[in-house]
Amino acid sequence: REKYICRGPFSGAGRREQGRKMNDDEGRDGVDLRLDDLQRNLPEPTARGLFEHRGRPRLRLVKDAASAPGLKSPDVAAGPKPQPRRLAAPSPVAPTLPVDPWEALPEVALATQRMIAHARRAGAGDPLRHSFDHLRTSLLKTLRANGWSRIAIAAPTRGCGASFSAFHLGLSLSGVPGSRTVVLDLNLHRPGLAAVLGMTGSDMAGFLRGTTAPADHIRRADGALALGVAAECEPQASHLLQSESCALAIGRLMDTLTPDVLLCDLPPVLEHDDLSAFLPQVDGVLLVADGTRTLPSHIAECERRVAGQTRILGVIL
Repeated sequence: REKYICRGPFSGAGRREQGRKMNDDEGRDGVDLRLDDLQRNLPEPTARGLFEHRGRPRLRLVKDAASAPGLKSPDVAAGPKPQPRRLAAPSPVAPTLPVDPWEALPEVALATQRMIAHARRAGAGDPLRHSFDHLRTSLLKTLRANGWSRIAIAAPTRGCGASFSAFHLGLSLSGVPGSRTVVLDLNLHRPGLAAVLGMTGSDMAGFLRGTTAPADHIRRADGALALGVAAECEPQASHLLQSESCALAIGRLMDTLTPDVLLCDLPPVLEHDDLSAFLPQVDGVLLVADGTRTLPSHIAECERRVAGQTRILGVIL
C-alpha cells in the first residue's frame, strides 16, 4: 500500500513547521528588544559646542561660524574679513640713456671760457680768423678724403708760433657744426699753452704713461672743443712719446671721446726728436714757419726727417 503524507497546515508535519517559524520570529523580536534597551542605556556625551543637546548626539550644519555658540573665530573677532593681498603693479622704469663721455668732461675755467667765446665772436673781417678758416677748409677736405684725424703741429725752431697756431686752428675746426676737436699740448720741454689760455695744467706725462684717464686730463671748453694742457716739463719726453703706453693712451682718448680731429702741439723739429718719436701716432704734420727767422733750409731739413714716416700736409706762414 502506498503511504500518503499530508503536509497541510493542520497535519502533524505542518504544525511542527509552523511552530518552528513562530519560534524564529520570537527569537528575532527578543534581539530587537535587547538592542533598543542598549541604545536607551548609552551614556550621554559630555562635549559641548556643536553637541550641545543632551541625549542622542546631533550634528548641525553651521553656515556662519559667528552664529555657532561656543565657536569663536580669530578673524571674526578681530573685525572684517581681510581682503586678499594684491601685488602692486611695478612702476615704469625710465630707460637709462648712455652718458656721453664728452659731456662728462670737466669744464675749463670761466676766464678761459670767456676768452674762447670772445675769439669766436670775432668778425668775419678779422684777417687772423679769415686765414685760419681757409686753412681749416683745406685741411678738412684732405682729412675726409683719406679718413685721417690725427695731426701734429710743429715748427722748425723755437718762437715760430706753433702753440698759437694749434689753438686757433682748433678753434676754427670746432666752429663746424656737429664736429669735435681736441687740442693736446705735447711740448713737454716748454709747455706754454696753459699760460696762454689761463688754464691750470695737468700731469700730461702721467696721461701718456696710462696712469690717468682722458677724463682726468682733458677739459671741455664747449660742446665742440676740448683742451689738454701740460703743467710740468718732462726731461725724457722723446722716450715717453715713442713708448707703447703713449700709443695706448692716444688710442684710448680717440676711442673714448671720438673727436673728428686731434691736434697735437709738439716741440721744434730741429731742436728735439719728439716729433720723430711721435710720428707713428699721427696721420700728417703741419709745419709752422716764421718769415723773419725760418730759412728754406729749415723747411727742407724738416721734410727730410719726416720723409718715409708720414706726410707734410702744409706749411703755415
